[in-house]
Amino acid sequence: MPLLFELIIHFIISREALANNIISVETGSFIKLIPIVQLLAIISIITYSIYALKSIKKYHSWLNKNYSNSDAYSLRWLYRLLVLFAILWFLWTPYTIIDYLVFNFQLGISDYYPIYILLSIVTIWISAEAFLRPEIIFLESNKQEKGNLEKEAQPEEIIEKALWLKEQMKTNLFYLNSELTLKSLADNLNIHPNVLSKIINNGLGKNFSDFVNEYRVNAFIDKLNSGNYDNITLLGISFECGFNSKTTFNRVFKNIKGITPLDYKKSIKNTSA
Repeated sequence: MPLLFELIIHFIISREALANNIISVETGSFIKLIPIVQLLAIISIITYSIYALKSIKKYHSWLNKNYSNSDAYSLRWLYRLLVLFAILWFLWTPYTIIDYLVFNFQLGISDYYPIYILLSIVTIWISAEAFLRPEIIFLESNKQEKGNLEKEAQPEEIIEKALWLKEQMKTNLFYLNSELTLKSLADNLNIHPNVLSKIINNGLGKNFSDFVNEYRVNAFIDKLNSGNYDNITLLGISFECGFNSKTTFNRVFKNIKGITPLDYKKSIKNTSA
């Protein structure tokens, strides 16, 4: 619809230019309508950008609910680039206002080159990043029929199942699987993924990613305190505990313990000394 509207405006301008045998930029329609088109274009792009940013947030929320190691599929890079893209488009507003009020809409295309170039760079950057990051996954649509779900559990049942789930995690060490997902854990436990998600969310007050990664962090701490892993790097120990990237490990550990893994190791040495 925005594109159709702009094409209609350009058709009106072109028709006036042909009727008066002048170039389009000299027509009254151009001077009156193009500032409106530019303003609407800015509003349109920023609106689409905001919608895209909300979609990315929804995607990240879905990742945390379904994947234990979600950083590999994160779209934070795209989020940052879209914010920059929207800001550059917003800067078009003062350009247009100054052109219209100060220069009587006489600035040439070369005067807009700085923003054109910056927008081109960011657009190509987004495209290149998207092409070079094939690991992005798509949200799975939840189309299971209600008949496949277990009956709605009462709060007491949820708490009991939460305790049962924690025991299963300790006994079977599911968290050591770096590719563990909500679905794969549900399959191992022989329950529906939606039921498992409800147990974790309502019974434990966490999302799936936080739930699994707490076990991994505790396993890492146990190995570090045992003294049997002094010859292995912190990253190596973290991989044995189910993490699959340095970024995820450092971020999760600091979120849970409040300090970095290296600082935690130093604190252990200082305590033992």
